[in-house]
Amino acid sequence: MSASPPNSPRILFLDDNVRDIGGHYLELASLLADGARQLGYRPKLVTHASLPRRNPQLSGDSRLEHLDIEPRFDVRRMENWSLGVDGPSMVQRDCHAVPVGGSVICRIRQSVDDFLCRPSRRPRAMLNAWSSAFVDSVRRFAPQPNDRIVINTGGDFQILALAHAIETLDREGDLAPMTLHVLFHFAVFESTVTERAVAFGRQVNAAVAAITGHRIHLHATTESLCQQLAAVGVHATAIPYPTRAENRPSTSPPSPAGTKILLAGMPRAEKGRDQIRGLLESIEQPYLRSGRFSWSMQLPEKRWQRMIPLSLQPACPPSASDRAERDTGVGLEILRGNLTSAAYHGWLDTAGIGLFLYDAERYVARCSGVLLEMMIRGVPVMVPDGCWLADQVRAAEPTGSIGWIYQSVDQIPQLLSTAEATLADITANCRRHAKHIAAHHSGKNSLLEMGITDHASSSIRRAG
Repeated sequence: MSASPPNSPRILFLDDNVRDIGGHYLELASLLADGARQLGYRPKLVTHASLPRRNPQLSGDSRLEHLDIEPRFDVRRMENWSLGVDGPSMVQRDCHAVPVGGSVICRIRQSVDDFLCRPSRRPRAMLNAWSSAFVDSVRRFAPQPNDRIVINTGGDFQILALAHAIETLDREGDLAPMTLHVLFHFAVFESTVTERAVAFGRQVNAAVAAITGHRIHLHATTESLCQQLAAVGVHATAIPYPTRAENRPSTSPPSPAGTKILLAGMPRAEKGRDQIRGLLESIEQPYLRSGRFSWSMQLPEKRWQRMIPLSLQPACPPSASDRAERDTGVGLEILRGNLTSAAYHGWLDTAGIGLFLYDAERYVARCSGVLLEMMIRGVPVMVPDGCWLADQVRAAEPTGSIGWIYQSVDQIPQLLSTAEATLADITANCRRHAKHIAAHHSGKNSLLEMGITDHASSSIRRAG
């Protein structure tokens, strides 16, 4: 995609979590940057400072062509101090990270917990570090009236740091009013509104109220998260999470070991890491060694043995430089370490079924980028009930089933038996549904749903 003209308005995207070419933080940033160019903006991305050092091959990543990258943040994972489901905080904080909510005893206990962290991970240190990086980035960006600023991964703790940063910028003066957009991804509560969730809402609203003289818009990347935010008093708009449209057919040959069950992404606790070994043990003989199905997944460099049964470990490559040879007697394909974008998307193209072992409570209102990547390819999926992933499968049912929903992991072997008989029909449904996903879940549409003006179309109308 070509660069926008030099006099075009700009969008500054910021995400402290972008430090590797693998994973969905950089993927999200690149898709939003693509959408920005389509709308007539010049995008710029501020990332974690370690990105180029950790990824020497960065300059060869085609997603980042024409994208100005500024490595700056020295802190990441701000959700580690969230009041939502992904954080340990117990009370509301102010814009300096000082506990202000709850009882005196709760505040004292929170302050002690904060102090017991290593200095660089204490809430105040993290807030100040994030705020300082934001201030420096905005100074260099020097936003003009038609420019926009987008926080790609926001939350209740990030927004405190944002309010603190804008307070600093306002004190310095000479800052034109800014328009900011903050994207929320992570659930506020699991099944019922808790005291912590209520404090989450108060913390966000207090931070927003402190940002005066500027326009700030909050967005949630799922409708269910938008509803959760509303339940705790936070106004946000629901926007589609973007995914990459693959216009080329898969060039990989069909698997000789049956339909490929693919678990995409590096295994983590909330993605069912502890369920993998038991499931593999239950399907090894009837499905994998029989040739009815094959299993494909990524494994980390270290501590992977706990996820793979002893009987299957000989088929695993010893290092990331090796690739497991296709063993039709085992039906196991292992990829080690992080993949480049091209390798990752090429791997997804080979999937026959996308399997998700996700923790339903963690994903009750949280989007899965991997699910969208499967759906846009027309790949049938198998997902847990009671979460956003199951909502997407059910939403597609009026036009034809696109997968299977399980109540517990123990049901998966039986569902695989059912899948063999219905896979062809469900795959056809999935390919039809993929067209809807491609139209709705694009970077351009995400930005439009955020309310960002289409300058490309307006420029064409003026030229006409």
